[in-house]
Order: sequence, then structure tokens, then C-alpha cells
Amino acid sequence: MRRVFSGFGGAVLAALIFGVVSPADAGIAKIKGLHDDHERPAPLIKAPVMTLKERGNIFVIIGGDYGFDLFDEGGSQVASFADSDSAIGFELQPGRYKVIPHIEGDVHHHQFIEVLIKTD
Repeated sequence: MRRVFSGFGGAVLAALIFGVVSPADAGIAKIKGLHDDHERPAPLIKAPVMTLKERGNIFVIIGGDYGFDLFDEGGSQVASFADSDSAIGFELQPGRYKVIPHIEGDVHHHQFIEVLIKTD
């Protein structure tokens, strides 16, 4: 699976990993989500709502091997991506969002995702 870690995105990601700048300093917003249905009576979903103060574009996705769904604060689906790489470049307007990664029931029952958004 291809991931975008080159150019501006790669430089910003490296700066974040090595603690040179914080996401707010770099003009980056993050949305995280977890989906786990392994040996559970009901799936465990942790998808905190994140506020995006400015318009932005998705430029890096960490995890989310089977795609993900993006929802607004009210629970309405904004987009669904069968492949996380297809979300690169997707534009988001200011608002509140949460993300839930897809799982592959017969292969992986646990998925984490972190979506990085470059804001204006």
C-alpha cells in the first residue's frame, strides 16, 4: 500500500515525529479513530470528534489499511474510502469530524487510523 511521505508532507511528518514542531504550529489537524471487534459481543469504536478550524486537505494517513468512513459531528457520513490512499487530497471545510477505520472481518479485527490534514 502506498503512503505519501515525500515533499512537504514528508518534511512536516518528520518534524512532528522528531518533536521539532507541534501539529498546531505546522498548520496540521489530526483525526484519530479505533475500531475493534475481536472477541467482543459488540464492536469497540473510539472516534473522538475533532474540530477543524480552517479548510484543509488530507495529506497523510497512518493505519486504516482497509479504508475508513468520515463523519460530521452529527453522525452524518461525509465520505467513505474503500482504500485510504484514495482520501489523499480530499478537502474538508471547517467543522467537527470523526473517523472510523474499516476492518476486514476474516483477516484483521482491529484497526487504528490517524488522518493528518494540512490546513490553510
